[in-house]
Amino acid sequence: MSSPIRSASPAHAERALPPRFFGLMRATTVFLAAALLTQGITAGLLLSDEDGSQLHHATGGVVTIALVLQTIAAFLVWRVGRGSGRYLAVTALLFVFTSIQFVVGGNGNVAVHVPLGVALFGAGAVLAAQVWTTRPARTAD
Repeated sequence: MSSPIRSASPAHAERALPPRFFGLMRATTVFLAAALLTQGITAGLLLSDEDGSQLHHATGGVVTIALVLQTIAAFLVWRVGRGSGRYLAVTALLFVFTSIQFVVGGNGNVAVHVPLGVALFGAGAVLAAQVWTTRPARTAD
């Protein structure tokens, strides 16, 4: 006896395509998480190396570049690729809190700067994990 073979239904024949630019956003989230991790590492160098302050300041620029690229990618996924706007919303919050981080760090407020830095790294890592584990689909026109 042979078992009947079912053909794929037309509804399942076409797989949901990820939004355009989603690959770019995956790359920028990894770059952002790596930049935030590097920023944390250079913060530790502040304690042990006299050049640690300059390095920590310089890697702040890398975080800024990574965040701008992430914002552009999230915007492109949302507007051009018709993807979810939640990635743009999370990126905008990261942008706001990173701006606050620069101000409190520049003023030497370590009591706020250190915990906020840890929270920013955690948020960047969670964003990268969500982008890499979600199966995105384009939204309806």
